[in-house]
Amino acid sequence: MENYLVVSLILVWSFSLQRSYAAAESDLHFKLSSGEEISCVPIYEQPSLKSLVHLKIPKSIPSKKSAEEQSTQVIPDEKEIKLAEQTFKSEVGTCPEGMIPILRNQPPIRRTRGGFRQGVDSSHGDFQHTFTVNTSEADPANLHATATHEYALVSTGGGLYRGAKGFFNVWKPYVELPSEFSLSQLWIAAGSSAENNVNTIEVGWQVYNNNYKDDFPHLFVLWTRDGYKSTGCYNLRCPGFVQISQSVVVGGSLASAVSQTDGPQYELQVIVFWDRGTDAWWLNANREFIGYWPNSLFTALKGGATVVQWGGEIINSETGSRHTQTDMGSGEFAEAGWQKAAYIRSLQTVTSTPEQVFVNVPLATSTVSSTKDKCYSAQIFQDSSSGAWRTYLYFGGPGYSTACPT
Repeated sequence: MENYLVVSLILVWSFSLQRSYAAAESDLHFKLSSGEEISCVPIYEQPSLKSLVHLKIPKSIPSKKSAEEQSTQVIPDEKEIKLAEQTFKSEVGTCPEGMIPILRNQPPIRRTRGGFRQGVDSSHGDFQHTFTVNTSEADPANLHATATHEYALVSTGGGLYRGAKGFFNVWKPYVELPSEFSLSQLWIAAGSSAENNVNTIEVGWQVYNNNYKDDFPHLFVLWTRDGYKSTGCYNLRCPGFVQISQSVVVGGSLASAVSQTDGPQYELQVIVFWDRGTDAWWLNANREFIGYWPNSLFTALKGGATVVQWGGEIINSETGSRHTQTDMGSGEFAEAGWQKAAYIRSLQTVTSTPEQVFVNVPLATSTVSSTKDKCYSAQIFQDSSSGAWRTYLYFGGPGYSTACPT
């Protein structure tokens, strides 16, 4: 009888511990109003720190003060421009100390070969931005052979850059097919396709159903060092980007932070810069350090970027032998302007001098281009009044129309 009681007590105690552990675990999983499922996981369980054991969290990060000073500006009308907070941050807040929020059930997805974009500055070669299916990973970015990428952007080159900056207003563009996307982003690049060493760091927002299983804009990061052929991926889906933020979901939605036509504008504020002390390319978004790309990931980018670009990109699958109806930006052309078109303001690059200061992108060394200007357009300007917008870009368009049939 005594043995029976002891065993019974042990079973009850064990069951209680399991229930407590399960309750603690459930406290780290969240279902958001956007439909996303987010888990708080130990920081060392992310791919870059789990798979690349030589990588460590730096003992110190770059000065937050200097980055915040660069990203804080006098906004012309604060009532009409708001910070684009993520759904996780507004509904949950933050993960416990030593943990980061990640999207659940995210398969690997890489950018590889397919359609391509020719670089606008011959000094840095041609950059290929393309996708294909990788059957070993059931890659949801599978596109048929006729799918191409189209752009409306501004490019600056002719120097060596250690970083860049841009403030992006966020929209929810119509995307015709789940396999197509629409995005607004910053490219930091070096290398050439001829030498198979195109290196890029890319950050922005993106609507891409096949990637995120919804039609909301999402914060994303991307990298490659061989022109998307075999290296790099989105977000945390492969070793590469190392997240340190407890409150920002890399790949998470901005579902409640969408700009309105003739109404409030929501901004995603992005700074990427190389830090000598940690030998890493750091991402600061919305005045918070999100994480970094170790410089050891790269080849051509180790010494700095040779070109920086800002703008929009879409996939055109040419369904029914016509141009896609996928919107770029808000779906309005650049000419629509404030509170109608998509914009990226405060375009700046980081000099390669020892001081590494932010400087405004000059119009004289900037090239504006669009793949099909009857489908999507871009215009660049410079703020000559208060300087709050510095150099800025309007871009976008509706895609298919009588003027843009294919």
